Amino acid sequence: MGVFTSYTLRSLRKNRTRTVVTVVGVILSTALLTGVVATATSIAAALLGRTIETEGSWQVYDDLQPAEADSALGRLTTDANVTAAMDSQVAGFASYASDANLSTTLLAIQTAPRVLRGSESQARGLTVMPTVRSGREPEAASEVMLPVTFSGVTLTDDGSGASATSDGPIDLGSTITLPLGAALDENGQLSAPAATRSYTVVGFYVPQHFERNDFTAFEEAGTTAIISANDVSTPIYTRAWTDTNGLSTRDAIKGWAAPIFGEEDYYLHGRLLAFQGMASYESTTMVSLRGMVAVVGGVIVVAAIGMIGNSFSISVAERTRQFGLLSSLGASKRQLRRTVLMEAVAIGLVGIPVGLAAGLAGVAAMLSSSARAFDALLRSSLSGTAQGIPLVISPAVVAGMAVTSFLVLLASAWAPAWRASRVSAIDAIRQQQDVKLSKHAERAIEKAQATGIAPRKRLLERIAGLPGLLASRNLSRSSSRGRTVVVSLALSVVLIVLSGAISLYMGRTMDIGNDLGATNRSVISLTVYNSQEADQGTVSKATLGLVRDVQGISGQVDGLTSSAPIVSGALEATLPAGSISAEGRTYLADYNGDNESAGADGSYAGPMLVSFVDDDTWTALCKKAGASTTAADGTSMPALALNVLAWMESSSVRTVAPFGSPTSATVYELRDLQSTLLLDSGGGALVQTWENTGNGTGGTQSRTSIEDAVVDSGSITFVGTLDSLPEQLGDTSLTSSSMLAMVMPRSALEAHPNLFSATSVVVPFSLDEGADPFDTGNALEEAANATISGSATAYVNNNVAERESTDAVVGLFKLLVMIFSVVCLLIAVANVFNTLSTSIILRTREFAVLQSVGLGPKGFRRMLVAECASYALRGLGFGLVFSVGVVWLFWTALSSSVDLSFELPWGYVAGAVAGVVAVLGLSVAYALRRSHALNIVEALRADAI
Repeated sequence: MGVFTSYTLRSLRKNRTRTVVTVVGVILSTALLTGVVATATSIAAALLGRTIETEGSWQVYDDLQPAEADSALGRLTTDANVTAAMDSQVAGFASYASDANLSTTLLAIQTAPRVLRGSESQARGLTVMPTVRSGREPEAASEVMLPVTFSGVTLTDDGSGASATSDGPIDLGSTITLPLGAALDENGQLSAPAATRSYTVVGFYVPQHFERNDFTAFEEAGTTAIISANDVSTPIYTRAWTDTNGLSTRDAIKGWAAPIFGEEDYYLHGRLLAFQGMASYESTTMVSLRGMVAVVGGVIVVAAIGMIGNSFSISVAERTRQFGLLSSLGASKRQLRRTVLMEAVAIGLVGIPVGLAAGLAGVAAMLSSSARAFDALLRSSLSGTAQGIPLVISPAVVAGMAVTSFLVLLASAWAPAWRASRVSAIDAIRQQQDVKLSKHAERAIEKAQATGIAPRKRLLERIAGLPGLLASRNLSRSSSRGRTVVVSLALSVVLIVLSGAISLYMGRTMDIGNDLGATNRSVISLTVYNSQEADQGTVSKATLGLVRDVQGISGQVDGLTSSAPIVSGALEATLPAGSISAEGRTYLADYNGDNESAGADGSYAGPMLVSFVDDDTWTALCKKAGASTTAADGTSMPALALNVLAWMESSSVRTVAPFGSPTSATVYELRDLQSTLLLDSGGGALVQTWENTGNGTGGTQSRTSIEDAVVDSGSITFVGTLDSLPEQLGDTSLTSSSMLAMVMPRSALEAHPNLFSATSVVVPFSLDEGADPFDTGNALEEAANATISGSATAYVNNNVAERESTDAVVGLFKLLVMIFSVVCLLIAVANVFNTLSTSIILRTREFAVLQSVGLGPKGFRRMLVAECASYALRGLGFGLVFSVGVVWLFWTALSSSVDLSFELPWGYVAGAVAGVVAVLGLSVAYALRRSHALNIVEALRADAI
């Protein structure tokens, strides 16, 4: 061990307090930097896993024409760069007509997946396979699996020559006939089929919608029939999904794919490749994640260099005499620099490994404790047993963090090491390097000499007398170290107040969303949609029939108590002058552009939303509105106008009262379902109709008089107005639409079903005590799927999960900010202790002289308290000022989308002040303890040597 190495280690042992504080600083900065990177890599891995789960693991997809299929599939089977490959042959397309008037009239026919490379699970994981609702997948020739929407439907010949037909209402075991070989031309017309075959229905699945990601999704057709693999002799084309290995860049994958699939004649899974590190213009999420890491990491590095650099500056300053003596004895500048850098290496060997371990352990604990929040982030919902995301970080990344932390440590020590090598031996021995007046002080002295007027006393001197003067002089001499302490304290204050602002404004945003109906009020709700296409009367009657079905579902699930079902739909109506407010006309114009629904006189013609409620609910709502339950004339249908809507104005959400003084309305049954009402130039109403042309890709608009387009009409009387969304309608989304809304008794729909287009039923549920919301919600979904069939589709909204998801995400964000705040506060504590302890060590002779001339313990206390108070006041002052600015910026960003008033989180402000006072209080106590331990004789003797 060399002389300078021994000297360095002895110096570290001798100044244990400074050494421990510096090591702690290295541990904190390394742990925080490691934590940020480990969190980012874990989130990136989770995003990759979620993408594979929801979109499949395929990297390359292509539609292979018959001429190229054999060659390409052969390559995929044998190519060493292929991890997994799967294909499906498309047997053709079929059109159909049905008794249920299904909206989609084109059916694709494809085979079940065939494994080309890899295991069965690997191949099926390339794309998202459909969920089998009942029955099974086809396994033998002449078996077929259909979408669940075909259950109970009879397919009939539509005369196209390529039509799918069934032997009656389709059920398991039914027979359907499918044309094979019919292709679509560029105009969407079907060619003649090569043959027809009969198939036995063996299963039903839930339809899918995203081409390439979902196995049954097609761009050309909305539904797909799946037949068994290898049950097609002449496919019209083949779909192929592939995952590769050994190709680390996007260009490498392109170069591999071009000879197999043709130059650019294929699709790449951009999102997946981005998460796998093959960046492209599609990798915005990863760019954002890397940007976050860069920004936060940069802040940490700057803070670490400032804090650790301050420690080494202190170390050099307290050993200036020693460096001067070493220089006078022949030590070179290089040897002096190496002495300080070796000190950094010794501290790093202890602090960096501990910091890495602490950072990884902290991230693992945070990910585990925030499992529900990360489930909410990744899945937009919660399960009963949220798993969160695991800690994922490679050894290479850990090594990179260690190297980065070591470089930060060396960068922190370099400037102090350079200063140590430049110390003059004579000045160091005299300890004159710190005795230097500032330019401001020099100017003040010159002015006093010229005018004969003494400089004005500083604030600390006026408050604390001679001790204050001494404190002021010391603060001037150590201004650089003082600035570091002040900045650290100010940053801690800013981050603590910011975390409070996040808590305050996120909570208010959730409250506003609840008031506007953006969040459902019930614990769990069931919504059943009737998707059949028919005349309004037929649809409305079928929807009323769903009320009985959902009431039957309610009794099948334990732990839930249902409220009265609400039937929702729309109507076409005209309202007289004065019905729409000026704010409402502006609102409608903002949403509809060239609005022709609301007139300048407050009249209206167009669509409106309506919710039909049972008699008890209707009575309660009328009582709330102070209105009668029946119309005064005894013949028209009663209604309540909902006079509150959410208005997205310039990206800001606020409430608007669209109605003026509505008294009555006329509701119409229009001959064409694609029609809507508009006002004509004379104040009357006309009907606008959209007419499709060709294969549905284009169309024209035509306008006719209301007399020529109306089948029937009825009158409505508004018996009152609701100025807020009632609790009973909290699950209907009435206020979040761009249309005017009203509430009516269900008896009106039952009496006049043809006047309304009722399409859905909503049932709110309350949770019985002790029932699990997740298990109960899953049971409700299973019961609804087993009961609802035909053209109806059931959805369960687990509002508990949605609320917990929001709370979890907000809580996670607050947790991360709070962790960062606490670490910065700890760094501030380290800086304060370092600065104060060194101040005492460097001022040993000064303290000894002051004691020898009579400055007692009380004077020392006042001097040290004045110094610490200066740090505290400046740190709090700057911190609170910047906190207001940061909170204002956060409020500005948030209020651009939500109407919020500005407010500071006063509780967190008080907490920040208390934290700074506590830190400085402990620092004062420590400084006093050190000062009392000084020995006057030993201090003066040491200086004399």
